[in-house]
Amino acid sequence: MIDRSYLPFKSARKYVDRGMAKWMGFFISEHTAALAEEDQSIDFSRQMNKESLALLLGQAYIKKLRLILYTNLRKNPFIGRVEEISANKIYFSSEGRVLILDFKSLIALDLVEGDGHD
Repeated sequence: MIDRSYLPFKSARKYVDRGMAKWMGFFISEHTAALAEEDQSIDFSRQMNKESLALLLGQAYIKKLRLILYTNLRKNPFIGRVEEISANKIYFSSEGRVLILDFKSLIALDLVEGDGHD
């Protein structure tokens, strides 16, 4: 027990540290926060090789197909169309704006089901 008799306030002199109970509360709080944060991770297990990505992007560009584009920039994919392709970048129209994406940031892509060619 710690001697706190020198302290001016009774509440401070009588304070009893909760020790492990306090530490466990902190641990549970941190664990819960980490679980919530884990949901924001990006799934790299579907990563396509660069040749397949380039081929499919070229076909989608020529045929003006809508794509679901997975990148390492965020967890949720971009949905839109390829507007232009350069040597190491693509210009992708999504969410009302044109994004400039490096080929290095691309993970995978899928066609949007039932694309009706607007």
